[in-house]
Amino acid sequence: RLLVERVRQVLADHPQQGRNADALAAWLNMSPRTLHRQLHEEGASLQTLKDSVRQQRAQELLLRTHRPLKQIAEQVGFANEKSFIRAFRAWTGMTPDAFRNGPQQA
Repeated sequence: RLLVERVRQVLADHPQQGRNADALAAWLNMSPRTLHRQLHEEGASLQTLKDSVRQQRAQELLLRTHRPLKQIAEQVGFANEKSFIRAFRAWTGMTPDAFRNGPQQA
């Protein structure tokens, strides 16, 4: 699971590199095909890793900052706010605003 951890670290530290497999593979000095193959061998997929890292970072930013959603979307590697909101809802079952306001009420 060495590559999985390297990919997680790159995605966390450099979200822009995770927008597509070509950029991430180049960052890791390998071909996109090799990246996908080795991740598969370790029982992971690039999309699953991207989603996991993005979700964790988004939740952290939503709870610890008052940044606008547009800024958070950019920081976690989304091209626009709409895509971020749609993905966040798929991950958590709630909107980013509901998540930001909900846990602190409990």
